[in-house]
Formats: sequence, C-alpha cells, structure tokens
Amino acid sequence: MAQPSESPAEIDASNMTDAELFAALDDREKPWYSNSCSIGVPVFSELDRRMPDPARFKHGLVYSEALCASERDEYELGARKVAELEKIAPDTDYTFLALYFEGKTGNAQAVLDRFRSLSDAQLAELGRDRFWASVRMLREKGRIEQFEDQALQWFSDGKLAVFPSELEGGIVSNALDAAVRQEKLEQVDGLLRLIRDPSSYIHLLANRKYEPIWPRIEERAGPNLKPISEEYSFWAEARLENNESDRDRFSDAAHGLYFEGRYEDAIALAQKWRERNGTLKNIEEGDGWALNIQAYAYDAIGQRAKADAVFDDLAGLDPDANPWVVSFVINRASRLIGHDRWEDGLAANALAGQVAGNYGSQFAKMIIARNNVCALQNLGRADEIDGDLEFLRNNWEVSQSLAAQALQCAGQNEEAARVLQSALADDRYRETAIGALQPKKFELFYTPSNLPQNEELLSQFPELRADLYRYGRIIPDEFTPIAFLSRKNASQIR
Repeated sequence: MAQPSESPAEIDASNMTDAELFAALDDREKPWYSNSCSIGVPVFSELDRRMPDPARFKHGLVYSEALCASERDEYELGARKVAELEKIAPDTDYTFLALYFEGKTGNAQAVLDRFRSLSDAQLAELGRDRFWASVRMLREKGRIEQFEDQALQWFSDGKLAVFPSELEGGIVSNALDAAVRQEKLEQVDGLLRLIRDPSSYIHLLANRKYEPIWPRIEERAGPNLKPISEEYSFWAEARLENNESDRDRFSDAAHGLYFEGRYEDAIALAQKWRERNGTLKNIEEGDGWALNIQAYAYDAIGQRAKADAVFDDLAGLDPDANPWVVSFVINRASRLIGHDRWEDGLAANALAGQVAGNYGSQFAKMIIARNNVCALQNLGRADEIDGDLEFLRNNWEVSQSLAAQALQCAGQNEEAARVLQSALADDRYRETAIGALQPKKFELFYTPSNLPQNEELLSQFPELRADLYRYGRIIPDEFTPIAFLSRKNASQIR
C-alpha cells in the first residue's frame, strides 16, 4: 500500500470552500490517496456532508477510510471498509485491496473464498506480489492444501491461460502437489509439461512426497538436467524474440542461458542490452536480474574482476529511485564474503544493510546478518557477532538455512543441526530445509560460496540425515546440473 513520505496535520475541511476542497483532491504534491488520514478522509467527509444527494462522494470517502486504516495498521477496519466498497460500487474490482487486508488479518478462509469466486477477468488482473503474499499467508495458517486443490481445479477447468504468465509456473507447481496428494496421477504428465524451470526440478527430485512420480520427473528432467535446461532456454529465448522490449523476458532468457551452462551467451545477451542503452539511467528490475546473471556468468568462466565491475555498477544505483536494488547490493556482499574477501565483503554488507533498512524484507536482513557473522568470525572479530546471531536465532523461521549457516560459521554446529531438524519436522518449513541440505552443486542460481554448507552437517549428525531421508533424499549424482559441469572451476566447488 502507498505510504506517505510524512504525516501532515489533518486538513480542517469544515473551514474550506468547495473550490478549496476540490483543489486539495487535485493536489499532486500531496495526493490524497497517499495522505488518506490527513487529506482524503476529512475532504471527502466534508464533501459528502455538503452534497449527500446523490451520494457522489461516498465512494471516495469509504475508499480513503480504507487507505487510512492501512496507514494506521488497522487492518480489520480496512477489511470492513472494502466490504462496504463492494456494496457501494459492485461493478468495481477491489480484489487487490481485499486480498491485501485479508492477508494482513490472516483471514485464510476469506482469501480462499475470494480465489474461488474470481471471474476470468479478475484472474487476468491478479498482481504477482499480492497473489503470492496471499499464498504465503495460507501456508502460514496451515491452509496451503486448500490452495493447492484450488490450483488443480483451475488447471482442470482450463483457466491457466487466463492468468498473467508470471503466475503460471507457481500455480502449476501447487496443482501438481494436489494431484499427487489426491492420487490423480493421470494429471501429472500434463502438469509436468508446463513446469519448465530447471530450478523446480531440483525441488521435485529432492522431496519424498513426489516419490510416487519420481520416475516421470526424472524422465522429464533428463540426465544432468540437460534436456529440461535446454527446453527452458529455448522457451525463454523464443518469448524474448516475440517482445524484445519486455524486461522480464530479457531476464528469463539470461537465466535460461545460465542454467544451460552457456555462460558466454548469457554474458553476451546482457552486454547487448548495455550497449543498446549505453547507460544504466533507464534500468528496470528485470534488467538488473539479467546483469546479476552476467556477473555470475563471469564468475563461472573465471573472470572475477569483470563480475566485480558489474556488481559495482548495480551497487551505484540510487535505491530511493530503484528500491529493488536491495537484492543486488545484498548479492554483491554475499558474493564477496562467499569468496573469502572478508574486508571488501564487510564494506559491501554495510551498504546492503543501509539499503535493506529502508527497502529490505526480513529475509534480506537475515542474509546481511549471516554475512556479518561469517565475515567477522573469519577476521578474528568473534566478539562482534552476538547481536547478529541473536537476530538470526530469533528469526530462524524466516530462513532456517541462513540461521544454520551462520551458526556453523560461529562454530555452533550442533545448534545448526537442531535448527534444520526443527525445520524438517514442521511442514511449513520442510521443503526449504530439504533444499538447504542438498549439495552445493544443485544450487542453480547463486555463484559458488566457500562458506560452510548445511549439507556438511549430515555426516556429523546421523539423526539429521535420518530426518532428511524421512522427508526427502540427496538428489542422485546423475542429475548433477549441466550448469555445474560447465563451470571453469567445477572440480573446486563443494
């Protein structure tokens, strides 16, 4: 939701003329919808009082009251205001606003009911961030199976083509979970044909809940994930050719080349964008991810200095103009620390911490804390890590993998193993814990790191290994990704 840059005093609308009230609504310097409590509510309330029949300002009043409720973190009130809006203007779509408040209040049933009732037109307008935030809330509330069932229903009803393309993969993955759980195995092949991202197959090959369909998954993925990686790359490049100005398709194409181990081609694709634009002034987030891939590809072919330069360019972007740059300043710091470049990594991590303070998620802050612990420990400054370790311990649910890795850096291997065992025992975190315990060669995205790997705990703690194999497995070596085998320094990577 839009948040005001400051909280101006509430307008005294009762002493304003009609012209002044309308001017306040038209003020672009202080838009009423970003200052709902101080401007929107009092102005619309006064206009509604003066001109109640017809109720031409009632909609604006209730809408501003909903936004004001968000400003004040009064989410239950906001949800009631959305319900009121839907009665006042039944032909207006309030899906985004409704999902926002239903998510904030943890009203899982309301979200599920809304998903079931959405028309094709509403499904087509679903925003990625709001949609997946709702799904995360359902998982946290223990209602993810109901969402998976809904995803399978959408697939069975032929609704996938209606959704925005960026939602398709996630919906299909959830539908597959429902198909396996419901033993509707006749649906599996059709669903797998729509799962193209090689990263998804790492998850499918590792998690024991897919054991009934592992033979089909293994056939689809192919030796060394080469067939699925080639298919994804071909698909992504074809989509880019159909719309070369689409930044997200550009990012997908760069990722596809990287997953296929075509590192020089990934570098060339990103460089083509840089030469075409000639500057970073017009950069958008999709471009940033492609450049991130360019840096990792330089690492893969042993050109570390060129990778440094790409990340330095990204770190030079103004985060206030480009809040998404938080991802890249964090990746830059993590990469340096993962390469044992402790001093440079700490400096980069300090910048990442500043940016994340304004624009970072809790997960982002976990990465920064992990980076600090590992760098400081290796610099002989262990007396400075207590605060970051406490933060990681208190927020282990956000990322068990990061908490466990930091604990290993601090020499607390037994505690790290307990964190991962707790995650494996909890169905909310189990899937990420299974992934965190895979050998590093199955990490398709990040550049290799010399930091301790969670997988190393399996040989030290047999009970952790037993828990992993209760719910998953170590992916067989025959599926070692072609991207790993294509690296210049593959033999040196753990």
